[in-house]
Amino acid sequence: MFDLSKFNTFGLQVHAKDGIIIESEADLRKVHTDRSITLGHGSDVLFTDDYNGTVLINQIKSLSIELKDGKYIVRAGAGLVLDELISYLVNKGIYGLENLSLVPGTVGAAPIQNVGAYGVEVGDLISEVVVYDLQRHITESFPKLKCDFGYRTSYFKQHKERKLFITQVVFELSSEFSPKLQYKGLAEEEFKTALDLRNRIIELRNKKLPDPKLVGNAGSFFKNPVVSFETAHRIRAQYPDLPMYPAIEGDCKLAAGWLIEKSGCKGITHGCVGTWESQALVIVNRGGAKPHEIVALAKYIMTEVYNRFEVKLEPEVRTFDANGEVSWDNL
Repeated sequence: MFDLSKFNTFGLQVHAKDGIIIESEADLRKVHTDRSITLGHGSDVLFTDDYNGTVLINQIKSLSIELKDGKYIVRAGAGLVLDELISYLVNKGIYGLENLSLVPGTVGAAPIQNVGAYGVEVGDLISEVVVYDLQRHITESFPKLKCDFGYRTSYFKQHKERKLFITQVVFELSSEFSPKLQYKGLAEEEFKTALDLRNRIIELRNKKLPDPKLVGNAGSFFKNPVVSFETAHRIRAQYPDLPMYPAIEGDCKLAAGWLIEKSGCKGITHGCVGTWESQALVIVNRGGAKPHEIVALAKYIMTEVYNRFEVKLEPEVRTFDANGEVSWDNL
C-alpha cells in the first residue's frame, strides 16, 4: 500500500494500492495501468476511501523562459509548486501571476480547476497545456481555446474519461507590471511593484485562510454559486449586504462564504471537522478526521444554505473513492 497522507492537504490517513513518482515523460512511458490518478500536492482533493489503483505523483520540475515579441513565454513543469514559481518570476521581473500568490498546489493542478484568486484566473495567462495521454501513450498539446477554461473548470476536469497527465504548462506573461486590482481588498490601494502586490495578497490570505501545513484543509471547498438575476435580487431584498457580482448572460455570482456564514455555519465543529473561523468557505480537519466526517459536514452546509436561500452550493474540491474520481452527487 502507498501512503497518501502526505499527498492530500486534508491530512487524511488514506492509502492507494500503489504509487509512482513521475519526474519526466520517460517515466510516463513505463506506466501501464488501467486504473490511475494523478496528484501533485493533493491540495484540491478529498479521498473518501482508500484508492484501489495506482497514484502517479507529478514531480516534473523543468523550467524554461523565452522573451518573444515583448512577451515572456514561460514553460513550467507541472510538478513545480505554483507559489514558488510565482515568487521566482516576480523576482525576475516577469509579471501576471502575482494575484495567485500563495494559492496552494502545483502548476499542473492549476489549469484543471482553472484556479483563481483576487480577480485573476490562471487560464487568463495560459497559452498552452502539454499532456501525456496514458491510454494512447502520445504527447498532445492543448492550445488555450481547446482547454475550455471556465469558472473552476476546464477540458481536463470535464473529460475525466481521458487519462491525461499534464506535463507542462506554458504561460504568456509580461515584462511590464500592470496590477489587476478589481478585487475589493485591493482596489483602494496602490502598488508600485509586483512584489508589493504579492506581499499584500499573501498578507490577506494568511489573515483569512489556514495554512495546510498546520491545519488540514483543501482551500475553498465550495464554488461561488451563479444564480439568476431574479434570485440574486430576491435575496438582496432581504439581505442588503449580499455580495454579488455580474456573471455571463445576465446571471449573478454570489459569495459562497457569505451564504455559509449567514446560514450559521461559520466556525462550527462537527466531530473532528469544522469550518474555519475566519473564512466559512474552508472546511478543516481539526485533528484525526475521517473522510466520511468531511462529506457529512459538507452536505450539512449545503442543506443549511439551501434551506435559507434556496441556492445550491457545488463543491470545488475533487472527490475520489476506491475506484477513482466520483461526482459529488454519487457520494
